[in-house]
Amino acid sequence: MHRFIPALVLLAACAETAPAPEDAPIPPEATPVDLAFCQGDAFADSIGQQVSTIQADLPERARVLGPDGIATQDYRIDRLNVFVDGSGVIQRLTCG
Repeated sequence: MHRFIPALVLLAACAETAPAPEDAPIPPEATPVDLAFCQGDAFADSIGQQVSTIQADLPERARVLGPDGIATQDYRIDRLNVFVDGSGVIQRLTCG
């Protein structure tokens, strides 16, 4: 059994990996979210616009998340999440 381990390691090293797409679209949420919890109702029509057009007006707890951005996994119902693509265009809004 142990003699197969080096062969498996070599096979794994030769495996082809697909490059990550640069600007992969963010999948839509399964169910609509009530943005009233995080003061996001006023920004619901902003999808498709540049985030810079609304950034100054975002609530205090809002965060803008890019495709390669790092975010904490804590869930805060009063926090507005603004998801943008690589060029800064708003893709979706969620609370959490």
